[in-house]
Amino acid sequence: MKISNNYEDNTLIKNSVVDPNLYEDVYKKYADKVFNYFWYRTGHDKSLSEDLMQETFLRAFERREKYKAQGYSYLTYLLTIAHNLLVDHYRKPKSVPVEGLDTDAIPFEITEDIEKKYDAEALWRAVQALPQQNRDTLLMFYQEDMPVRDIAKVMNTSENAIKLSLSRTRKKLSEHPYLQDIALFADTKRKYTKPRFSGKKAP
Repeated sequence: MKISNNYEDNTLIKNSVVDPNLYEDVYKKYADKVFNYFWYRTGHDKSLSEDLMQETFLRAFERREKYKAQGYSYLTYLLTIAHNLLVDHYRKPKSVPVEGLDTDAIPFEITEDIEKKYDAEALWRAVQALPQQNRDTLLMFYQEDMPVRDIAKVMNTSENAIKLSLSRTRKKLSEHPYLQDIALFADTKRKYTKPRFSGKKAP
């Protein structure tokens, strides 16, 4: 399935060099995933997440002629651009304030049980209080189900560094034994927005 998706994406990107309008199909496919990547890392700032998401696709659109598949999914490529944009935005790692965090990120299935709701909210706040790099690694691994190899690609580091980061972060969150519940945090819903690259031609 992944190989098929990669082939379809690569074909679509190659064809979009000739017909730029085709790139909007890539945007429609991955915009929500890229938006939520930012949403989880900006303290639920929807406006900032939208701006950074649009900038991610604009840069990818402008570089599509130079894009070469290297065995990673196109989403991994997009998240690499997204990660670099986020690093540039914050300049240095910092934690997102946990006061007033939107607990709507906790899924309905968990909130039906009061005890589970408390545990889920505590885990959510603990994750958000982590330094940016550790939080990114943890969310990509547990929530987005990305392999260590792809996370290392996104963060421009070694697989061993990612494994070490995960190990250290697990120790910090040792009072939250069910880290796999991170996968149940619900993405936010967003209305479709027209891509900023629409109508543009690659330089």
